[in-house]
Amino acid sequence: MAGLIRVKSWAQGHAADSGVSLCCCMRIIGGRLKGMCLRSPAGHAVRPTLAKVREAFFDILGRRIEDAVFLDLFAGTGAMGIEALSRGARMVYFVERSDPASTFLLKNLALIKEDLLDNGSYTVMRMDAKRALVRLKESAARMDIAYVDPPYGDVHAYTGVLPSLIRSGIMTGDLLIGIEHTTHEKDAPGGTEEVLSEGLHSTVYRYGDKCLTVVRRW
Repeated sequence: MAGLIRVKSWAQGHAADSGVSLCCCMRIIGGRLKGMCLRSPAGHAVRPTLAKVREAFFDILGRRIEDAVFLDLFAGTGAMGIEALSRGARMVYFVERSDPASTFLLKNLALIKEDLLDNGSYTVMRMDAKRALVRLKESAARMDIAYVDPPYGDVHAYTGVLPSLIRSGIMTGDLLIGIEHTTHEKDAPGGTEEVLSEGLHSTVYRYGDKCLTVVRRW
């Protein structure tokens, strides 16, 4: 299936070498891989989740991350999904269409595969979010937790991704969705009607000029 990389275990990780220069080290905050440095490309094309936002989201999750199926939508270099694996997630789906970001995502997965051995598996989907949600639904995949981090300023992504995710039917009944965005109104996630109609509620947490909206059931 074009655009889809399936990995059954860490021992079957993938790596690529694009020659893109590195700019920073993103450290894993908790779990088995705490302190490990992940790679990120130079420039502003890829914007990793701030450590304080990442830590806050996993503090909210607590132990529910253990043995969970996690969706990292707009995964970038994979920091959120790899953090999930480090903390005990059973399976992570990484969705990223950008070639530079995907290259570093695969590099980072290759870096950690020997440390986790068979404790977790992942699938990398190199395609846009809309297409990935269709594929996941077709494959009857079910997610317990999702993290959504569209490019800042992508109004269409912010207004459309939450309704699409809720309507896709891939989330389990006890779902929890985190959406990262700025404090600017244009970046606020849409989907208010879907949230209310599905019996969900949302809470917004602020960290400077960054926000984390968490959607879950009462």
